[in-house]
Amino acid sequence: MDHFGGASGTFQQRYCLYDQFWREAHKSSFDARQDDKGPMFFYTGNESPLEEYVNATGLMWEVGERLGALLVWAEHRYEPMTHPSLQGTPNCFAYCTTAQALADYAALIAAVKEEFGASESPVVAFGGSYGGMLAGWLRIKYPDVVVGSIAASAPIWGLASTLQTEGLDRSAQAISRGVSKFGGATDQCMENIRAGWTLIDQVGRTSVGLKLLKQSAKSCYDLNSADELISWIGGPWFDMAEGDYPFESTYITYSVGPGYIPLPAWPLRVACESLNKDFGIELEGSVSDVEYTLRMGEIEVRVNWDQSTGNGAFLTEVSIIDSGVLDLVAGLRNAVGVWYNITKDKQCFDINSDVVAWKQEEIAMDLAKEPLETIALASCPERCPPCPDCPPCPTAYCEDGPSTCSYTHELSKTFSWSGVVYNEDLYLHNNNVQGVGRDMFWPPSVQRNYTVEDIVGPHTMSTGPASYMDQQGLYGAPTLSDRWSGWREAYYGSSNITGHRNIVWSNGALDPWSGAGVYPAGGGPEGPMVQNISEDGSQIALVIDLGAHHVDLFFSDPNDSPVITEARALEERFIVQWCQEAYYATSNTAFV
Repeated sequence: MDHFGGASGTFQQRYCLYDQFWREAHKSSFDARQDDKGPMFFYTGNESPLEEYVNATGLMWEVGERLGALLVWAEHRYEPMTHPSLQGTPNCFAYCTTAQALADYAALIAAVKEEFGASESPVVAFGGSYGGMLAGWLRIKYPDVVVGSIAASAPIWGLASTLQTEGLDRSAQAISRGVSKFGGATDQCMENIRAGWTLIDQVGRTSVGLKLLKQSAKSCYDLNSADELISWIGGPWFDMAEGDYPFESTYITYSVGPGYIPLPAWPLRVACESLNKDFGIELEGSVSDVEYTLRMGEIEVRVNWDQSTGNGAFLTEVSIIDSGVLDLVAGLRNAVGVWYNITKDKQCFDINSDVVAWKQEEIAMDLAKEPLETIALASCPERCPPCPDCPPCPTAYCEDGPSTCSYTHELSKTFSWSGVVYNEDLYLHNNNVQGVGRDMFWPPSVQRNYTVEDIVGPHTMSTGPASYMDQQGLYGAPTLSDRWSGWREAYYGSSNITGHRNIVWSNGALDPWSGAGVYPAGGGPEGPMVQNISEDGSQIALVIDLGAHHVDLFFSDPNDSPVITEARALEERFIVQWCQEAYYATSNTAFV
C-alpha cells in the first residue's frame, strides 16, 4: 500500500497479460542472443478499469505481434477492483498518488519478469492521456525499468508550474481546427459558430425572442434566458473534439458520456454538415482583437471583448424570422445534437438539465477555493517518496493522528483520478481560456492582457479536500491545497526535460489536450510532425495533424488518414531501436 513510508498493508492489483505473441528476440529480427526473450509492452493504466485499455490500445497488439512481445496492462490503484481496504485502514485515501502508482508498476514489471524468467527482456511503456503522463514519468523516474515510453496525449504541461501565457487558449484552438478547413470541415462552419453566440444573445433579450429560440432549438421547456441556450450549445464541443476520430468509437462516450454508444466517424465534420453554408452573416472589424460588428438581416450587434450591445430589445417576431437567425440556431442545434442526441431518438432537448450537468462536471474537481492566512506545518512527510530538494508534497498537509476509514460503497469508475488530483494538487489549467480571438468561442473567459496567475489563482494555500472526503469515511486527504505546489515539478522535473532519452510525446492537433503536451522550445501542435526535444533525437514531440485524443494508440483502421499511419510507423521504429539498444547492452555489444 505504501512504497515510501512506514504504513503497513497490501492489496490485490489487477493486471491483464497476453503471451501468445511472445517468442525469442532473434525470431523477430532483433540482433540478440539465442536465449534472449522478446520485449515486454506495458500499459500504465489510468483512470478507468483496465478492460478499457486492453480493448482500445491496438498499437500494443499490432506492434506486439510483429515484434513478439509479452503484453501487460496494469490497473491503476483506487479503481473499483484494485485498492487497499477502505474499512479499518488508517488514512486509506492518502496512498492514491502518481508516485505510489508508478512504484506499483515498477514492482509489477519486476514480478512478471521473475515469473516468466525474463529478467533481460526490455520493457516499453505505453499510455494515453493521464496514462501518457504516467508512461512518460515512469521512464523519467525509473529508466532502469523501462527502456522507452510512448506517452500519447500526455498533458503534463497543463500544470501551473509549466503553463505559458501564449499557449493558454490552445485547447480552444484545437477544437476550432476540427470545425474548420484544417480539420476537414469548412472555415464557414467555424465562422457561423463564432457568430452564433452573440446573435443568440441579442434575440434572447425579449420574451418573443426566447419563445422563437425555444422552438428553433427544440427545447422541451421554456428558456429562462439566452445564456441557457448559449451554455447548452457550448457544452459538448470539447468531448466531441477529443473523439474526432476517423472511425466510429465509444472511447469518449464511455469515458464521460452516455456509455457504449459510438460517436460517428469525424464527429466534428458531421456537426458541421448543418453549418457549412452562408447564412447571410456580415462581419466588420477584427476577430483577433475581439472587436467587431455582426449583422444578420435586421439584427445588429457590436462586440468589444466580453461586452456586446445591439438592437435585440427592439426586434420583432417578423424581423427575427426574416433575418434567418433561427435557421442558424437550428444548424447549431443539429451540430451539438451529434452529442446530445447520440441515440437519435430525442424529439426535444432538456436544455436546462444538460446545462446543469455540464456545470456540475466543471466544478466537481474544484473543491479548494477558500484562501487561508496561515500555512500548516508538514506533519506527514513519510507519505512522500524520497526527494531531498523538494518542497513539501501535498499529502504532507494531513490531519492529526490516524483516522480509520469506514467507506462501505464500491468505488466509482475513474475514482483514481479524483484521488491523485486531490492528493497531489494535480490540477490541469490548460483548457480554461477561450474566446480571446483565435478560436470559435465567445465571450472571452478572461480579461484582456490575462496572465497565468489570472487562470491558476493567487499564490496562497487554500482549504484542502480532507473534510469533503472525511464525510464519506475516506480519511487521509490533504487539509490544505496549493495550486502552485512546486513538489511535482521538483520530483518529476516536468519542464526541465531535455536531458532524458527514449520518449515519444505524441499529440493530435485536433485534440483539446494537445496544447498541454510536451514540446521543445518554440514548438507546439502548430509545428512540424517531428520536433526534437533531446539533442540526440531520441526524445521527440510527435504532432499528428488530423489526430484526436491519443489516436495513435488505437487499432489501425481503413479510414485512418495517412498521417496517423505514418505516426504509428514512426513509433514502431523507435520501439525497435530502444529494444535493440537494450539487447546490445545486455550482450556487451557496442551499439552503432
